[in-house]
Amino acid sequence: MANREFAANQEALGIEDHLETLCRLCVEIHRSVADASDEFYEELRRKNYTTPTSYLDLLKTYKDMLTAKRAIVPREIEKYKNGLSTLKSTNAMVD
Repeated sequence: MANREFAANQEALGIEDHLETLCRLCVEIHRSVADASDEFYEELRRKNYTTPTSYLDLLKTYKDMLTAKRAIVPREIEKYKNGLSTLKSTNAMVD
């Protein structure tokens, strides 16, 4: 399967534990777009093509979003820790 090969080659993603679920999800998304494209054609007589390239774009988008979130989450955790520390010190002062 192309999606497994693509994901397996992305060692930096660190998604090994979730690889099977992610592969099934990507396939389902791609199929649902194909189904919606068929409905779109039936209603409006306009074609929308789902190609292997669009599938690879889906995988690339996931990878890009995962990378972006991995950069954001540690900063957010640090903000919450700082806020918690401030609350604790304020609570100590009030006591």
